[in-house]
Amino acid sequence: MNKEPLKIAFIDIDGVLTPVSTWTPGISPEITQKSITALKKLKSNNYTLVFITARGAVELRIKKGFEYILKKNKLLEGALIFAANGLDQVTYAHDLKMINNKVVYKNGNAVIITCPAIKKETFGDLDKFLLYKMLLGRDIKQELKYSGFKIKPARIGEMVSDARISFELETRDDKILEAAKKDAIRIVKRQREIFLRTNKFGSPVDLDVYAENYNILIAPAGLGKHFGVLRALKILEVMPKDKIIAYAFGDRDSDSKMKIRKDIIFLKVKNNTDFSKKVDEIIKKH
Repeated sequence: MNKEPLKIAFIDIDGVLTPVSTWTPGISPEITQKSITALKKLKSNNYTLVFITARGAVELRIKKGFEYILKKNKLLEGALIFAANGLDQVTYAHDLKMINNKVVYKNGNAVIITCPAIKKETFGDLDKFLLYKMLLGRDIKQELKYSGFKIKPARIGEMVSDARISFELETRDDKILEAAKKDAIRIVKRQREIFLRTNKFGSPVDLDVYAENYNILIAPAGLGKHFGVLRALKILEVMPKDKIIAYAFGDRDSDSKMKIRKDIIFLKVKNNTDFSKKVDEIIKKH
């Protein structure tokens, strides 16, 4: 008897489940009802939902935020959520409450608790980047400040929950953002040369600097949502020769990195309305 191929939907969040791709740091993405309906259609048609975002895990766990919305709409169970382009697994795990190695009971029932299932994994030289991230981030931030750029303080947990260095500008001005990006590129290049000479933290990885939503982001070169796809396939125990029915949804050309197998079809979407239409088309096919 032939085994039915596993159905998987790899889904970016901002610009796919939301009306626009821009986002405000520290605020959970606003998922529309239209998107929730589309996600329910995918789940009812036996698709495993895998959410992969460039956001940090902290933003997805905000009270009544993204993970809460999924749970409220019965979409969280069986789903996987990866933040920081797949490097952090966000989804909560359920476990028994233990005291002195004994299960805690209340009203005759074992007490179940939820705990974050965050696990950072090493991809290439990313471990080296994380080793000197704190020092590198501090030095770049100081130099940007001396260059005249006003930078907001880091959010709680940002330095440990995200595999990137991020600086948010106080002024939301495109010219200021572009100038800050040029300075950051110059500073990163020089800092990297310093690290190469000292060998204090091992050879540094190649770094990309880019500007997004009035943030200067510095990340290991090649970091992308394909890491989330790789991790999900491993967790779902999908072998290279296994047949799957899979779609990847993203709003940028760079999201096409999620197509790491021939049987993953990448669909570029404009917004949540376009996502909903494409889901309807997929349901009709399968």
